[in-house]
Amino acid sequence: MGVPHLDSGPMRAEEFFAFTATRPDDEKWELIEGEPVLNATASRLHQKIVGNIFFALSELSRQKDAEWEVIPGFGVRLSEISVPVPDLLIRPEDDLKGVECDDMIIAFEVLSPSTANKDLRWKRKAYANLPSLRQYVVIAQDALEVVSFDRANGFAERRFETAESELDLPILGARLSLRVIYRGTGLL
Repeated sequence: MGVPHLDSGPMRAEEFFAFTATRPDDEKWELIEGEPVLNATASRLHQKIVGNIFFALSELSRQKDAEWEVIPGFGVRLSEISVPVPDLLIRPEDDLKGVECDDMIIAFEVLSPSTANKDLRWKRKAYANLPSLRQYVVIAQDALEVVSFDRANGFAERRFETAESELDLPILGARLSLRVIYRGTGLL
């Protein structure tokens, strides 16, 4: 039979999707510069924060009859070798099929100890190269701290650190208070 030849180059997006199709649904994989990365299981606080944002933005979307949608855990093809998966994303409302998009307008990441460096460094730079992205929001899960990077400000950092602070989401015409983001976490 012999030894099969394996391509030693970076994994490409189509190979990645074929690979993840064989994995259990509860595993969260990302393709980062050709390397498949399995993320650790999210903590209760992480999921609580993601749920709070998802619920608030979903309600806002329905109230406004918005032309955008909020989606958790969906792949974003940045290149043929990079398909990260933000915790939540906002993209145009349409009949998209499949497991990925390339038109995200806002990305939300809740920091975890195992992903903080990647989320603050690599993803921030990589997402800024996506023409459709208008805002990247990073949320701490162990403190009242939200950081927003907006294209309109050259992706300069803006920090929100009090319960009275409101994260503005100008592309949606909305604001989210830190009270809503951190509801039920014990951090207020």
